[in-house]
Amino acid sequence: MKIHNLTKFFDKKLVFDNFSIEIPENKITVITGESGCGKTTLLRIIAGLDNSYKGEIIKESNKISYVFQEPRLFNAITVKQNLELVEKNTSLSIDEILTIVELQNDKNTYPNELSGGMKMRLSLARALYYNGDIFIFDEPFSALDNNMKNRIIPKVFDLIKGKTIIIVSHNADEISSYTDNLIKI
Repeated sequence: MKIHNLTKFFDKKLVFDNFSIEIPENKITVITGESGCGKTTLLRIIAGLDNSYKGEIIKESNKISYVFQEPRLFNAITVKQNLELVEKNTSLSIDEILTIVELQNDKNTYPNELSGGMKMRLSLARALYYNGDIFIFDEPFSALDNNMKNRIIPKVFDLIKGKTIIIVSHNADEISSYTDNLIKI
């Protein structure tokens, strides 16, 4: 994936000025930087959610699994139903995906009854179930305690191995053993 001469303003504030990077395909790239430097904005541009920029984004696919910084769930339907809304692109069943993120006993629970960490795991489950060609993760593990991270992270990366994965993280150390490429902006 190539980002070439990206220029982006928020109102009159310049966020990116002819910014160019290359993100290797089928590798795990972690993007770090100070708060407010444009990490989430960059992810939104890559995903096609923000088109108010100048420059060129060249990517191998538009089939993207996205885990937002804050869970975006439908509270009026159950955990299982939140996954059923997603186009299934994996050979794994909903029950298998929920087992990976340790929510197998909560499939009939409503998201507003879940803790913050559980909601984030449901967001991960939805991205895994959709199984895009590109995975974009914006602070996907920040709401998880260390024990949960140690159990979930290896399973998630094992499942999506070989995909293009872009992660924004303030704590790159927690995933450093999986990282192929580190970009500081």
